[in-house]
Amino acid sequence: MAQTESGPLKSDSRAPYVHRITLYDHDGGAIDPRNALAPPYSPKMTCGKCHDYSTISHGWHFNARLTAADGGPHAPPGRPGEPWIWFDRAAHVQLPISGRPWPGAFTPQQAGLTPWQFVKRFGRHLPGGGYGEWTQRELDAMPEAARWNISGALEIDCMFCHAADQRHDPAEAARQIADENLRWAPTAALGLGVIRGQARRLPDDFDPLAPPSPDHPERVLPKVAYDLGRFDRDDRVFFNITRTPPAERCYFCHTQRPVGPAAPPAWLVEGDVHLSAGMTCTDCHRNGIDHNITRGFAAPGTSDPGGTLTCTGCHLGAEGAGSGAAGMPGRAGAPRPLHAGIPTIHFERLTCTACHSGPWPMDEAANVQTALVHGLGLGSKERRADDPPHVVEPVFAAQPDGVIAPQRMLWPAYWARLGGDGAVALVSASEAAAVVRQARQKLKRPEGAELDDELITEVLRALGKGKDGGEPVYVSSGLLRRLREDGTVSVEAHAAAAPYLWPLAHDVRPAGKSLGVRGCTDCHADGAPFFFGGLAGAWPGTDAVDRYKGRGGAVPADAARLAPVAMHELQGVDSSLQRAWGAAFAYRAWMKWVAWVSVAVVAVVLLAHGLEGLRGHLRG
Repeated sequence: MAQTESGPLKSDSRAPYVHRITLYDHDGGAIDPRNALAPPYSPKMTCGKCHDYSTISHGWHFNARLTAADGGPHAPPGRPGEPWIWFDRAAHVQLPISGRPWPGAFTPQQAGLTPWQFVKRFGRHLPGGGYGEWTQRELDAMPEAARWNISGALEIDCMFCHAADQRHDPAEAARQIADENLRWAPTAALGLGVIRGQARRLPDDFDPLAPPSPDHPERVLPKVAYDLGRFDRDDRVFFNITRTPPAERCYFCHTQRPVGPAAPPAWLVEGDVHLSAGMTCTDCHRNGIDHNITRGFAAPGTSDPGGTLTCTGCHLGAEGAGSGAAGMPGRAGAPRPLHAGIPTIHFERLTCTACHSGPWPMDEAANVQTALVHGLGLGSKERRADDPPHVVEPVFAAQPDGVIAPQRMLWPAYWARLGGDGAVALVSASEAAAVVRQARQKLKRPEGAELDDELITEVLRALGKGKDGGEPVYVSSGLLRRLREDGTVSVEAHAAAAPYLWPLAHDVRPAGKSLGVRGCTDCHADGAPFFFGGLAGAWPGTDAVDRYKGRGGAVPADAARLAPVAMHELQGVDSSLQRAWGAAFAYRAWMKWVAWVSVAVVAVVLLAHGLEGLRGHLRG
């Protein structure tokens, strides 16, 4: 829609509007592609001519930093989701990071990451905006203000989602961001031209507004060599845009792949039942111009507060969703499940996804790699199935509301100082890496060697107490280590060492492959993975949780309560009761026959006594 004096210009049609438009640069000037010094195009100035960029920038994909303590309007944090993972092998750190105040996650500020460092590290899967776009006043106060002024803002690239074909290349945007060509990334990703030059090679004292220096002719901003074949005679460009992005556009950031010895090959992974039926992501994850995308659960302040675009909303109907067909079941032809014979307590204690989503549970939670954590979507010859960080799924754990849901899980690992009130103050990854390196040298340990108790002791001593008296600690695999008075390391459970979990909803399995389809013993059997599936350790080759359960190592005498190693410990259920319940289900069929035979015997006895009484009555 275009802005006019009387308001926005709308097509009001289901047919897509043909976007044959002029490109505008970051100053709002029309771009002449034949000009050798033509700047890159600006999505904010180009798309913003017709669409409310400010409103869009508060959408779910762009508003993470608006929930942090940075001033300005705050966006609701929403249900915990997938974090970014700050991974530093040298420092033995893997830290869940989010601008949203999710329990268990740390903000970039808490992790010691400046916005510039955040974008450099995680920009490979950012659609722009958020931590990549600041006011000039905010930039001037940042330590990397010079770098920002050279590279420009990372604006929201609308074509990340709304490209109707594969001409837009998000991996090319990632390459440009790695070169610090933030302003040039949308132009390169859309293939409008080729970018010559790298902003990261320019020194901090480079002035982007100054004329070229004859002493340093190589010190110039990156240039755009526009593809003139993309422009018509009026210098307009055709943008192949769709309102409903295909699933392939979502997959660049929202892909996961199972890894490990038990993982099936990619060609045997069936995928989501909804996509197999011809649906696409945006059939359920919808939004308006505010880009406040529905996330599959009902919550106040969201685009779908009535929960009509949820599992129950589509298949069972949503109560209180308004008049008409909005809250009725059968959206997009969704069948109404019968759930015959299933006790109603299952629908109170479990999410729909507990039975219908994610991989089938095994004795050990399976390893999975994701786009945000492991950089899937970027070409690499070095990516391996055992690359850390180690994320496992499905983990059947209780959500904050007490309902059990399948989730993905990561054990945080970090160095910190613990205050008397239990608050954690992180040691920055750079400081931790330096101290770990010095400790290795002192103990004559090679790089990459296992982080054992002796090395942990040396690092904790070197860190010392903070200015506020905070005690140095190391968290890993669900356990916290601190120094005793005698100089040795204690190992204990602590809330700061809790795993980070986030719900998984996809891939959805068909009804014929849902938990319980083979009977109650899918979950209720002695040792069934739903309750007794194992949870892996956080760090490869060290601190595996199971070594503290007697599976290869002695249990520390001072560990009052060890880290969880089975799913029932994250569900708040009693393991003995579940084992007894599971054992009872093994004889459930036999007990049914005993019950029916008993009923029959009782019925025969009652009938015999009744007949005898009737005879006596007739004789009398």
